[in-house]
Amino acid sequence: MLNVESLDSGVTHLERDPIVIIGAGFGGLAMAKRLIDQGIEDFLVFERADEVGGTWRDNNYPGCACDVASNLYSFSFAKNPDWTRTYGKQKEIFEYLRDVTEKLNLRQKIRFGHELLSARWVEERLAWCIETPVGHFYARALITATGPFGSPVIPVLEGQDLFGGSYFHSFNWDHDYDFSGKRVAVIGTGATAAQIVPELQKNAKKVNVFQRTPTWILPRLDSETSAFKRGIYRRIPVLQKLVRGVWYSAYEGIVGLPQYVHPIFLGGFEALGRWHIRRNIDCYELRSKLTPDFRFNCKRTLLSNAYYSSLNEPNVELITDGVARFYEDCIETNEGDKIDADVVIYATGFEVPNDQFKRIFGCDGKSLSSVFKDDMSGAYLGTSVSRFPNMFTMLGPFSAAGNQSAIYMLESQAEYIAMVMAELDRDEIASIDVKPAAQARFVADVHKKSQRVSWVAGGCKSYYQDQNGQNLGLWPDWSFRYRRALSSFRRQDFNCVYRSNTKVAPTQYTQSSSSVC
Repeated sequence: MLNVESLDSGVTHLERDPIVIIGAGFGGLAMAKRLIDQGIEDFLVFERADEVGGTWRDNNYPGCACDVASNLYSFSFAKNPDWTRTYGKQKEIFEYLRDVTEKLNLRQKIRFGHELLSARWVEERLAWCIETPVGHFYARALITATGPFGSPVIPVLEGQDLFGGSYFHSFNWDHDYDFSGKRVAVIGTGATAAQIVPELQKNAKKVNVFQRTPTWILPRLDSETSAFKRGIYRRIPVLQKLVRGVWYSAYEGIVGLPQYVHPIFLGGFEALGRWHIRRNIDCYELRSKLTPDFRFNCKRTLLSNAYYSSLNEPNVELITDGVARFYEDCIETNEGDKIDADVVIYATGFEVPNDQFKRIFGCDGKSLSSVFKDDMSGAYLGTSVSRFPNMFTMLGPFSAAGNQSAIYMLESQAEYIAMVMAELDRDEIASIDVKPAAQARFVADVHKKSQRVSWVAGGCKSYYQDQNGQNLGLWPDWSFRYRRALSSFRRQDFNCVYRSNTKVAPTQYTQSSSSVC
């Protein structure tokens, strides 16, 4: 049974434009909980699907699991003593989020089938006009909690339309497809591929793994959680809280040392990574192909006990030549080799920034995506963007942690945003817009700190970086310092419009099936 702090949030009629949260995954649920903690009930969660869960609902490919220990990759206010393993698998995490939704009575606040089609700031109303498939809505504040992994990317390759077999992205897994006896091509060798390939190897006739760049992979210290230990957690919740603290300290300190203290500590992780390769791969040539030529954590580091060993199997082959073109029944490499394939799996990641950001337009009509891409302006504290009043991003630029659970960062942001909204209500502030100078100072400080970290200075190209090789979105410091930075609302960094200085009054919440945004 989940140990969830109880809430009493009955259904209320909204007498004014509500706060709208986009997304009902970890971020959206954390945000909803913290708003209620602040006594704010007039909010809604818009979810495009018909169930909560976010990335853990959508990513359900074989082998899908988390690479952060479950006792840390979970809400601080909803500890789960019944995790069955050190690292939670997709189905278990998805069920956890559903259980949290029920325990906190949040389902009444969620509007399913409400995909964000567009959102535009309406100055005359000091509100956001939000378009969804069921109509338009007004919101006095907009909070994006869609996460970074919701818009899958399939690279454009020559001859793709000629291929006569099946193909799909790991995000859109075809569970009806029978891989038995099939020749499978997996394009990509990131976190998703490292989980998929060992599962496909069990049934497929042949699995060809197309690798562009290897990455560091460390042993996954995973084990089943005994019934005895789960029983102890249920009876003594403080013990699980202590275990959570140990995991937090381990991630924060061990992974943070090489990033925020001195890069000399990178050597220990790289030595462990090389040992992991030698321990599992006998062939010298294959070892060479799997050994990165960049520093640890320059790309996302993976945890796996199964990926390397699966590459030793006779029905699995690692291909590093690159894809030149597709034919009806095969893929030709840059070296001219033709690889037969019945099905192609794209484990090729996601669009950064999220596709949702293309649909949000600020005061000057520019989309949030274009601001991030063209201006490289980032986001103040990872939550606010100049010229986008009353809008907050969760896990926005410079707020994802390189050495900590994303849930810790999400909860930090949720507490901050809820605190800000409560202060706006108390002081009758109609809108806030972060000052360009304050945003520029924050971004400049982030880039200065980023020069020492391996995801910028490690000698690789990754989705952590923009086209200029600069930090695209990670917080380059200890996570507890990020939480400290969010501990207060620095009103002097914002342009504030007070209700006493405007003719715009609180407007009753409306919904219309017509399109007016």
